[in-house]
Amino acid sequence: MAQHRAGEHRGAVRTAGRVRDLPRLETDRLILRKMRLEDAEAMFAYASDPEVTRYVIWATHRTIEDSRAFLELTVSSYASGEGLDWGIVYKGDEKFIGTCGFVSHSPEHARAEIGYVLSRRYWGRGLAPEAVRALIRFGFERMGLNRIEARCIAGNTVSARVMEKARMTYEGTLREREKIQGKLRDMKMYSILRREYLAARDL
Repeated sequence: MAQHRAGEHRGAVRTAGRVRDLPRLETDRLILRKMRLEDAEAMFAYASDPEVTRYVIWATHRTIEDSRAFLELTVSSYASGEGLDWGIVYKGDEKFIGTCGFVSHSPEHARAEIGYVLSRRYWGRGLAPEAVRALIRFGFERMGLNRIEARCIAGNTVSARVMEKARMTYEGTLREREKIQGKLRDMKMYSILRREYLAARDL
């Protein structure tokens, strides 16, 4: 999965490239909401799983303190208006199961990049593409973006499929672009443009 860092739309206010009062987003099966400090235990359950962290750029959480530290940074980012990361809650059992957000945002270029991670227990159900599509909609309809992109390690076929299911287009492989977990990795780049999103929405 792509990485989360520290991504129905009522209440969002965009100011000078920031989103004040990050809104709750809802899909058929998911609720995307602000993360909370009390999410630490649920986050640690998947962020400590080597299978989940196999392809991400951040280190596997070794203790629950790692999860708490991440959540503290995220919560403070909401207060400053910089936070663009949502926690993913599965409606079926009301569990916190991952995160999805904009890991970078360039207002001057009307561009942002999506990252996401999901608990292994919930893989294979189409939930990650559902979350990504919600962020794409938010980015184009509420943030005024023209381009939304996402990347994954070249060997991460599952994450690549998530982007394809979200109607993102494969643009190419960036060779040895990032050093991840001590090794230079090739990265696959995907994107969707505003005009493509609007065309698909009108079908």
